[in-house]
Amino acid sequence: MPKNVLLVGLTYKGSEIPDTKIDVLGLCRPEIASDKAAYALYEYDTIIINPESYSHFLFGASTKHSASEKELWDLKTENNDYDFDSAYDQHDRSKELSVAVEQGTRVIWLLARQKHIQFFGLRSLYSGYASTIAKRLVDTAILHEKKSRRLTLKAGVGEFQPYFEQLQKDGWSLCLSDFDDKLESFAESLEGYSLGGCVQLGGSTAWLLTPPPTQEATNVLIACALGLGAADVNRGAYHGIFLSHTSADKPFVRGLKSRLESHGVKEVWLDEAEIMIGDSLTKKIEEGLKKTKYIGVVLSPRSIRSPWVERELEIAINREIATGELAVLPLLYEKCELPAFLVGKMYADFTSPLAYDDSVGKLLRRLKTK
Repeated sequence: MPKNVLLVGLTYKGSEIPDTKIDVLGLCRPEIASDKAAYALYEYDTIIINPESYSHFLFGASTKHSASEKELWDLKTENNDYDFDSAYDQHDRSKELSVAVEQGTRVIWLLARQKHIQFFGLRSLYSGYASTIAKRLVDTAILHEKKSRRLTLKAGVGEFQPYFEQLQKDGWSLCLSDFDDKLESFAESLEGYSLGGCVQLGGSTAWLLTPPPTQEATNVLIACALGLGAADVNRGAYHGIFLSHTSADKPFVRGLKSRLESHGVKEVWLDEAEIMIGDSLTKKIEEGLKKTKYIGVVLSPRSIRSPWVERELEIAINREIATGELAVLPLLYEKCELPAFLVGKMYADFTSPLAYDDSVGKLLRRLKTK
């Protein structure tokens, strides 16, 4: 089945994406402007909402009134049906969005400059997020406007890394500080303000990102969003994993750690992240092995000759024998002669880029708690 994508307040002008149908529509009621209204939000696999103005989120694009300080009054003057309360059923759209996220829809909200208009009561631009959690998060945080191309990426950026790499070329303008614990920031300005992160919606996840400054950045953002899967939204609970490896394989292991964390695995034990100056290497590694349920042995021609990996594998083998429970997960990074104990065990194959994503999925299914 083709993917259904809803863009609210932005457009895609990149090359054709196979098996993907893109709607550029708004969140207004269908009876007010049927040709501009989105379908029920749970019909979409991916939704990106850019509330740059009231017109952007009501009708899916800017209007001649978008830049006006009295935009809602101007819209109503143009067409009485465009009265905000008549045009936008926030409660209904919020319920649709909640159902959509629960079923696995990927929802990305873009930061926007706040705009309050006294229109038969105070109307907030952030109502366009169709989520009380997202609205409250941005309302209570501090929005900063800057002009910069510098940023830092943290664990959890996952599929959005190409987007932020594009922003390092095109620049960015909006970031948040003093946000609450609903936002897990994974991209930040150099002073630590958030440019993007995961928003926790109960047991599900959505994303809040700084907006794209160019059409090219918009195209990259949409491509990144299409790379997300339903598992990225409905994250289960995961057992921890100790990544046993040799230092020569560190780049691969760092990437795997980041990928697992971006999917919600909280306990990914990696020596450089856990061992501080002055710590006993042996003691800290033993602590890491005790904390995590699984030991992922990263296999390569180098690691199978490593005394450290051999020692960690010995501990893991003894655990399996003593408990009768699976403890060792072979992770084949490069083809090599497998240690005798691992021959016959099913392994995750990371030896080619084509196999990488599939192997990450298999590893996540093993780590998931019942």
